[in-house]
Amino acid sequence: MINIGPGSLHVDLHLIQSYPYSNVNRDRQGAPKSARYGGVMRARTSSQNGKRHTRRAVEKATGIRAVRTRGVPQEVAERLTARGWQPELALAAGQMLILAAGVKGLGIADSQGTNALLFLPESALDELADLADTHHGDITQAVFDIEAEAAKKTTRTKADADLDAAADAEEEPAVGEGSLLAKYAAKIVPKAAVLTILQSKNASVAAFGRMLANEAGSTVDGAVQMAHGLSTHAASTQLDYFTAVDDVLEEAGTERGAGHMGDQRYTSATFYRYTSVNVTELLGNLDADTDTAQAVLAEFVRAFVTTVLPAKASGTAPFTVPHLTYVAVRSDRPVSLVGAYETPVPDSTEGYLPRSLHRLNDHARAHHRFLGTGGLVTHAHSGLTDEAFDALGDRLDGLDDLIARISDTVAKELS
Repeated sequence: MINIGPGSLHVDLHLIQSYPYSNVNRDRQGAPKSARYGGVMRARTSSQNGKRHTRRAVEKATGIRAVRTRGVPQEVAERLTARGWQPELALAAGQMLILAAGVKGLGIADSQGTNALLFLPESALDELADLADTHHGDITQAVFDIEAEAAKKTTRTKADADLDAAADAEEEPAVGEGSLLAKYAAKIVPKAAVLTILQSKNASVAAFGRMLANEAGSTVDGAVQMAHGLSTHAASTQLDYFTAVDDVLEEAGTERGAGHMGDQRYTSATFYRYTSVNVTELLGNLDADTDTAQAVLAEFVRAFVTTVLPAKASGTAPFTVPHLTYVAVRSDRPVSLVGAYETPVPDSTEGYLPRSLHRLNDHARAHHRFLGTGGLVTHAHSGLTDEAFDALGDRLDGLDDLIARISDTVAKELS
């Protein structure tokens, strides 16, 4: 259960960021993502995209890495092979570990990996390999027995084969609970030992959360909540027709024109981006490790503000930083200010930034008036403008000052 309400501590971050002609987050057709809000279409950046790039930046800064992958069996096999296991046996061992967990619906796909993404501390892969190592002999014998049992099967009638084929077509995963591999895995690999590893967490899992269907012990309510970024104004997709010249043909003079031509879609927009970190939840997920919680929080703030969403970066170089960053530490609940832009900022020869900034300030003031400021522990802002905004707390010089303000405030609240 996520703690939201009196007695919980939250850090809210609000960014106003202008992106040039770019496509930092694509939909399945390759066009910039969009959403309808306030009666008009807006440019959008998805929270999933923002979370991933922010998470990877936090992991790099802290050195605490988690992996989200379907390739756990292969990763375990790679480690076992390095320890001298035969490759086929090592892969079977990695798959048996997954099946030994006995999680309903979790199995091995045709790709030989799991049929669902798992999110684990990177160290869990080594722990799984260690567990396989302790059962090396039993796993070797089991794989031998499975191969022998399969070889004993007699040729069946075509009707039997057709029935099995129909059943296989409906099964997901390809190798699951009823398979020979699962049957032997349950006999030789301790279920509790595997589940303990699958349930393990580190700072990255604690911050961003995890859910594994049918295995409640693995679920971690993430401390980070992140909204989809929305343009503060109406925004449309723009079409770019492009050509690529064939250098050899051009230099030879034998042919004129393009060696390739096509079109791509872009947009340009000023975005409101918002995220909130539930410090109380983060601390609980980290078993009250205050130092780690503080380190993760500081690096998360830095990453959210500075991380570049890199899609199509080589052709657009959208390397902007937020024009304004507003942070608020609250002791009551998170508060998004996206409502400032429900009525879209109108077109203007001055651009969208000036009105977007003042809309945020006005909307924050309205929240302070309505909710009161009792739950507002501290708030401050900084950015590329020299202008100070009275409803956004103290104006600080830069990002380092904002992070220091948050860290000092949170430390006092937790002491």
